[in-house]
Formats: sequence, C-alpha cells, structure tokens
Amino acid sequence: MAESKKGLGGITNRVLDILFPPNCIVCGKERFWCCQNCLDAIECVNRDPCARCGSLKFDHECKEIYSPLSTTYYLDGLVAMTFYHNPQFRRLLHGLKYKYATCLIPSVSQIMNRYKNQRLDPWPWAGESRLALQAVIGSPKRIRSRGFDQAELLRDLVKEEFLPWAETVSLLDRRPSIQAQADLKPGPLRNANVRGAFSLKDVGAAELPKRVVLVDDVFTSGATMFDAARALRSAGVEKVYGLVLAIGA
Repeated sequence: MAESKKGLGGITNRVLDILFPPNCIVCGKERFWCCQNCLDAIECVNRDPCARCGSLKFDHECKEIYSPLSTTYYLDGLVAMTFYHNPQFRRLLHGLKYKYATCLIPSVSQIMNRYKNQRLDPWPWAGESRLALQAVIGSPKRIRSRGFDQAELLRDLVKEEFLPWAETVSLLDRRPSIQAQADLKPGPLRNANVRGAFSLKDVGAAELPKRVVLVDDVFTSGATMFDAARALRSAGVEKVYGLVLAIGA
C-alpha cells in the first residue's frame, strides 16, 4: 500500500484501511501498521559510530574493514539512528524490505523524527554549504523483484526529515553481487562479495558534487557503504558521509 495520504491516492488508502484493517507488523495490534508501543520500544543511538569500523565504543581499537591492504578509509563521518538487533525495528525493516510493505514508511519517518529531536551532537557535515544525498542502491535483481529500492525511499525521507536543502542525486551503478549480502556473515566473504560492485554513472565533472551523504538501511560490516564511497571518491568527490537507519549485525 502506498504511503501517501494526499489526493485520490490518500482517499483510496483510507478506504482500503477501513475494508482491510491493518495489524501491527510486530505485535499484531489492530488498526496500526506499526503501533506506538512497538515504535517507542525502538531505542535511538546516543552517539555517532566510528566512521572507520562502525564501533560505538569511545575507546576501541579501530579495525579496517574494506581492505586489509589499504590505509585509506572512505567515510568522513557516520550517523546511525537505531540498533539492528532491536526486535521491533528488525520486524519493521524486514516488512519493508522483504514483504514490500511501503505502508510502513510513515513509521520509519517517526523513528527518524524522534532521533532528530533527541540528537545533541553536531552533525558530521555541520558547516557544509552544499550536500548531495545518494542512496546506496540495492542489487538490480532485488530492485526488480520489489518494484522499488528501499534505500532510495530512505534517501527521500532523510531529505524530508533532516536535509531539505540537500540535492538528491543518482550517481551510482551497481553490478549484480555473487550472493546477497544478508546471506553472508560479516568478514572476508562479505567484503569480497561487494568489492568493486559500485561504479559512477557517466556524469560530467561539472555535475559531480563535492560533498555526498550516502543513505542506507543498515550498517553491518560496512563493506557495501565503503565500496559505494570508494566509487565516489575515485571519481573526485572530496567528502563522503554515511547515514543509516540502524547499525549492528
């Protein structure tokens, strides 16, 4: 069901909600796609993860993820809003990604809004006068099967909730992966599965933004986001930030 509540589409959705009442995807409560109690149980991250390894600890030994041979890291900052291990959030995200339930987008928007209101630290990109928002696009096969790319939906929500003045861009192509990342444990196999997966579309130098925020749903090993950042940096983007809904395996 579409998320819009405006115009004819919104009227259609309300009629369908009356004829086929929604049930909370987490607890089954009637009249909600995700009820307020379940949304309130999704806690917010209270500090930015390390942009090199994703750790949330103040004192940690940073371990490079993307390549054991490289000394270059590809993110200038990383923001994560919640934790992937949270069962309520996991059910919500799986509903969006694997059950194609775009009716859950307003619930995701509520999570973003709550995180924004609770955040105390400056954003990693504070002071930037121009930013571009780029989705970490999914595999072509997944996009065809779903009919949408959840990363692009999230990018549009990020623009609405956090960065209305930023430009949305579509700079990246992605080759098919050998295997779905979610089917692989974090580690060398997952890293190798996406290494070189992203490339830049044929855009002129004048069209290439200098500051980009990459938007994705989950940061686990970081391999996917780092490879997208690598493609942008190799093309001439000067700073790349990451923003994800959730962090963790």
